[in-house]
Amino acid sequence: KGTNLYVAEFTDAEEKIAFMHTDPVLSGFDREYCKKIYKPFDKIICVSEAVRKKFSDMLPEYAAKTETRHNVFDEEEIKKLACEFEPFEKSRFDIVTVARVDNASKRIDGILYICSRLKKNGISDFKWRIVGDGPDMKSNIELAKKLDVEDIVIFTGEKPNPYPYIYKSDLFALFSAYEGYPLVIGEAMILKTPILTTNYAAASEQIPKDCGIVAATDLEFCKALYALICKN
Repeated sequence: KGTNLYVAEFTDAEEKIAFMHTDPVLSGFDREYCKKIYKPFDKIICVSEAVRKKFSDMLPEYAAKTETRHNVFDEEEIKKLACEFEPFEKSRFDIVTVARVDNASKRIDGILYICSRLKKNGISDFKWRIVGDGPDMKSNIELAKKLDVEDIVIFTGEKPNPYPYIYKSDLFALFSAYEGYPLVIGEAMILKTPILTTNYAAASEQIPKDCGIVAATDLEFCKALYALICKN
């Protein structure tokens, strides 16, 4: 069972606190189910103000129990780990995505179609590394071959230390359908790697304008990516 469900049903404590890490609307939370699960909790800590508002709109009877607490980072440790090794030989332009290889939420397959379109338009002198593993790894590797982008998109698999990949890349890109307050965005900002992301619920709350681009639509994402690759 999920962590919150386990605490709700199988623990005995004077105070119970739940943590909400994702967009409850876009991730498909069922209102009646959540009403039952979150009833025993004294506090519901949301990872961003955007997530807190969405949860409160979905379950207004629990709004008074919600609070916002952003993720915290050990900045010095992240910077130290980022310099542990050279992760790859630089190309003209290097892009990295650190994410679970799950098409439903992270839309890794969408990245492959973007690269295919760029290649068909004569833009192929870049590398896009996907650092992570997940249920759609095999199908995405096969799709990359089908779309003829296996020379551009590199699936590294899961890495115990992904920070050198972020640090050495020219761009951190996130093409997710939804997020809460993604740790990897904060890590990219700490390592001063420029960011291009879709407009997840807390994007404007999390990313200062001088740290990256938040694309309102997929078309804006593609246009921004094209401009960044060509500019460099």
